[in-house]
Amino acid sequence: MPFAQVALPIPKRTLFTYAIPDHLVVEPGSVVLVPVGRGHRTGVVWEIVDQPTWREGAILDIVATQGDLPLLGADLLFLLDWMSRYYLASIGTVAAAALPGEIAFQSRIRVIWRGGDAEPSDLPERLRPLAERIRRRKEGLSLETLADAFGRQALVAPLRALVERGLVIRETLWHAPLPDLKPSVSIPGPANTVRLDLTDEQQLCVDRFHAALLQKTYAPFLLEGVTGSGKTELYLRAIERCLELERQALVLVPEISLTAQMIQRLQVRFADSLAVLHSGLTATQRPREWWRIRQGLARVAVGARSALFAPFADLGLVIIDEEHDPSYKQEGSLPYQARDMAAVRAKQCGAVLILGSATPSLESLANVQAGRYRHLHLTRRAGGGAPPRVEAIRLGDPELRRQMGKDGLIAPPLRQAMEETLDAGRQVLLFLNRRGFAPSLLCYRCGQAISCPHCSVTLTLHKNRARLLCHYCDYSRDPMDICPSCGQLSLYHFGPGTQRLEEESRALFPDARIARLDRDAVSSNAHLLDETLEAFRAQRLDILVGTQMVSKGHHFPGLALVGVVQAETTLHQPDFRAAERTHQLLIQVAGRAGRESRDGRALVQTLDPDHHAVAAALGTLDDFVAREMAFRQQAGYPPFRRLALLRISSGMQADGEGYCRVLRAALPELDEVIFLGPAPAPLFKLRNRHRWQLLIKEREGGRLHRALPGLMRLAERLAGPRIRLEIDVDPQMFL
Repeated sequence: MPFAQVALPIPKRTLFTYAIPDHLVVEPGSVVLVPVGRGHRTGVVWEIVDQPTWREGAILDIVATQGDLPLLGADLLFLLDWMSRYYLASIGTVAAAALPGEIAFQSRIRVIWRGGDAEPSDLPERLRPLAERIRRRKEGLSLETLADAFGRQALVAPLRALVERGLVIRETLWHAPLPDLKPSVSIPGPANTVRLDLTDEQQLCVDRFHAALLQKTYAPFLLEGVTGSGKTELYLRAIERCLELERQALVLVPEISLTAQMIQRLQVRFADSLAVLHSGLTATQRPREWWRIRQGLARVAVGARSALFAPFADLGLVIIDEEHDPSYKQEGSLPYQARDMAAVRAKQCGAVLILGSATPSLESLANVQAGRYRHLHLTRRAGGGAPPRVEAIRLGDPELRRQMGKDGLIAPPLRQAMEETLDAGRQVLLFLNRRGFAPSLLCYRCGQAISCPHCSVTLTLHKNRARLLCHYCDYSRDPMDICPSCGQLSLYHFGPGTQRLEEESRALFPDARIARLDRDAVSSNAHLLDETLEAFRAQRLDILVGTQMVSKGHHFPGLALVGVVQAETTLHQPDFRAAERTHQLLIQVAGRAGRESRDGRALVQTLDPDHHAVAAALGTLDDFVAREMAFRQQAGYPPFRRLALLRISSGMQADGEGYCRVLRAALPELDEVIFLGPAPAPLFKLRNRHRWQLLIKEREGGRLHRALPGLMRLAERLAGPRIRLEIDVDPQMFL
């Protein structure tokens, strides 16, 4: 009898051995139901072996499998195994991430005759009809069939009596029916089906993609194109060629809800061949889309980072749109970088990889410099228009601050530009990457801010809801007037937020049609995001106020002016990537202006226009990448050396402090890595847990993964039950 090594969705770095019954078809990648303790769990078959590795007790049988075709193919199993080793995650945790939610196995009870030649006529009268019915069917009858024939209540006593006499047995059968494979997404009408003429630059890129697709081998490209350069049309042409070659295509986007225009173009172009994968799918829709892909009914899939695991049989093209976006990094129990894992999968499948961005990540640019990626450029906008003029408004100017007043957010030059734009019948986008009305309530007497009792952060005032909210744990309370620290009536609203910016815009332009888009605005209305974006595209709105939700992937034909209200919101954070992210964000949001051969303008309100991240976005500095690369190399940061971050947390502060002292004393001197810490995390308290961080930095010429397994064994051995450890390889967040 063959045996299966099964990965279960539990945080243990081991596989579990089960026997394969003769009546089941089981292969590597099959989704199976197996007995665990007193219940059952869903798992993934990792490999088939002739000899069991478990020798300490009875080996149980696999109970059921979903279909005869394994859901996860060989290339996905390779990827998951690679991720498990690279991210030091349990194989079960990684396998669970690749499944479309919980697989719904259903149980059915079958009643089977085990009385041999015993005659029902020898039984009491009340048992004979049931015994006769069961005896006539050698394969048994379902409990539902018997209940329909005899009545559910009337069946209970005689069936129990037959079981007690040993004449029948009750057997539980499990199965997971394949879902209905109709598309879960609605396909729009024939709008926007016109194929765009390509520029010479675009045609060159398409030719390169097509030539690479013909080779059917791994070929990675970094497509760097200015905002509005028509990267999406190139994606569509590459997908068409991939399908002509009878292969399949995967498109990853940072956030599915923010890329509606691309989704619509994909739906129009590829109709029923498209699967859209996102968190909004129901528990029924998600497995349906997964199986449509696995069975070849959907040949193109688009989704956010979890679409990385779409079960294609012959993946020929992988596209990462806005490849620089930090949301490709999954945080939580399995922190992984979807952009990097997409490259691993493309290489394993012999697929073409296209990473597109107007502001490529330094990691991707380093891959170009090392000769690992081919670099393609789109230097002009597709419609022939000029890029927007980007100008600075220096908020540090004393006269300007006097004119704005103590609480003003919109400087006079921006206000004047807004007036001129609205008078011309065109639109304005105001960008502030901070939601709420004010980031904090601050006491001007004692200097204390109103903080969350569960996290080391201030509460944000949301004026329209009349609540103070924590953006980390969702704690909320009523605003107060009296400072709880000093007892004085001395609290004031400190710092800007999108709600306050919207309020000021309405006061300055009472006749303008104004809307706001941020997480707070859309959280209570699932349709508000699409409705607001469509209204702005159709020019039924004059001013749109928003956070980074409005900064990427949108095409607004009537948008003439972008106003960045505070350029430094992301700049001064405890993160070595802060300058890079600020630069990318400013370029992206400024690029929304001036589409379709019309002039555009971006005004950036800044306290530090000479900072290289801001200056490069303003066009007054040409060597941002060179400067940032030099800083990273000198400091030993990615893309030159790898990092890992060990996060330590405890409910009681003393427990965590004691563990950190013990761990610090036990850390060895290694040739491969340098240990920094453990030290308190910048966000020290989060959801009632106290937090510390140990940064593990690769030495020059060292190898991070030579040191990590031993470090984790040491850290786990020293940790008691009150200590929680999380390892994050290639971390993106340092709070």
